[in-house]
Amino acid sequence: MHGRISGIRRLLVIALLTFGAAPAALATEPSRTISTAGATLRIPPGWHGAVARKPDCDPERLIVVASAPLHISSSGQVARPRAGQVVILLLEDRYVQDRPVGDLLRPAHFTIAWNKLARLEPGRYCGSPNAPASMHYFKTHERYLGFIVYPGARIGPRTRAKTLALMDSLRIGA
Repeated sequence: MHGRISGIRRLLVIALLTFGAAPAALATEPSRTISTAGATLRIPPGWHGAVARKPDCDPERLIVVASAPLHISSSGQVARPRAGQVVILLLEDRYVQDRPVGDLLRPAHFTIAWNKLARLEPGRYCGSPNAPASMHYFKTHERYLGFIVYPGARIGPRTRAKTLALMDSLRIGA
């Protein structure tokens, strides 16, 4: 009996060490980048991103990133995020007649008023989730770019920090 308990303890210790190391391994997983049309974003470990130009409309969707697996229909419709999740769109506005106006300076660090989200005009941002969002347009390298951030309910501080770090990671090639 003593040998059997000792064996069970050994298995328990091995299991705890194995599963205890998994979060540490995930934490050290390197971020990756995704690029298109001269725009590059650094995606946090465990997040998902895709070049997504569908549907073909203005503003043009360049990249979609989410804290959970992406759900984009064949027509280009992006699913709204669930609780605790975030979906981020990087867009480029190309037509002169409806370009954003106002303070279009790119901030040194992006911010989001998490408690002051707005539901954007339906249909205006083709294929975008029909959910409250935060929009940030800016002009850089003679291009009009924007982030639309769709947070689900109850976004934790780590997800908020990763969202802002992702936005700050944007690099535009010449």
